[in-house]
Amino acid sequence: MKKFLFLLSHIIFGLFTAQNQLHIQYLNVRSTVANVYEDLYTDGKHVISIQNGNVMWTNPSFDTKKKGVDRYYISNLSTEERNFFFTTRLDDVGDYFVYDKIPQFKWSIDKETTKKILGYNCFKATSIFRGSPITAFYTEEIPYSVGPFKFFGLPGAILDVRVDNKNYDLWKAVKITLNDDSKIDYQPKFPDYQKVNMEDFVKLKDKNYASNKAIVAGSTSKTVSVRLGVEKVFEWETQSSDSVK
Repeated sequence: MKKFLFLLSHIIFGLFTAQNQLHIQYLNVRSTVANVYEDLYTDGKHVISIQNGNVMWTNPSFDTKKKGVDRYYISNLSTEERNFFFTTRLDDVGDYFVYDKIPQFKWSIDKETTKKILGYNCFKATSIFRGSPITAFYTEEIPYSVGPFKFFGLPGAILDVRVDNKNYDLWKAVKITLNDDSKIDYQPKFPDYQKVNMEDFVKLKDKNYASNKAIVAGSTSKTVSVRLGVEKVFEWETQSSDSVK
C-alpha cells in the first residue's frame, strides 16, 4: 500500500508539472476596512503573487476610486528557506524593491482536522511567522509548496491562511485554475524602484511610521509600539536578543 501511495503521488505530481501553469486567486482581508485580491501563479519552478492595487473598502466613504499600486512577491519553488523579492511603497518616501530571505517554516501538521475548500480536501497546519501565530489549510491534491504573500513550506498548496484570533490579516482562496493560460512575467524588473534588503527596509519603515505617528499625536517621540500586518518580530532582532543573554 505504501509503495502504491508513493507511486500515485509521483503520478499526480507529474500530471501537475505537465500543466502549463497554476493560478490561485485569494481574497486578502488586509484590515477591518480594506480587502484586496491576490493572484498567485507558478509554472512549477517560479512563483509570483500579485496583490491588486484596487482596494475594496468596506466603508464606502474611504473609496476614492483611485487605483493603487500593485504589489509583487517573487520567488522560486522550494521547500527550503526561500528568497523573496517584493515591491512596496512608503507614503511620502518612495517605491522599494526589497530582498527578503524567509527561513523555513516550522509547521505542525494536524491531519485529523480537515476542511473542504473549493472542492479540495485540506489539512490543518500551524506555525509562528515573525511573531504571529498562524493557522493554514493546505491541499496535497495540488502538490506545489506555495501560498499567498510569503507563506510556503507545506506539502501542498495553501488555500487558507490567517493570523489566529483576528478577523483580518487572512488569505482565502476564491478561485483555482489548474491549467491557466495567462501570460505571466515571473521575473519583472522595477528599474525605478529603490533596491534594499529587508533589514534596512524594516528600519526605514519603522522610522517613517514613528514619524507619522508623532506628527498625528503632536509628539516628538520616535518609539514604534506596534507593527502593522503579520510580521511583528524579525530574525535579526531575535538573534540580537539571544546574543545579549
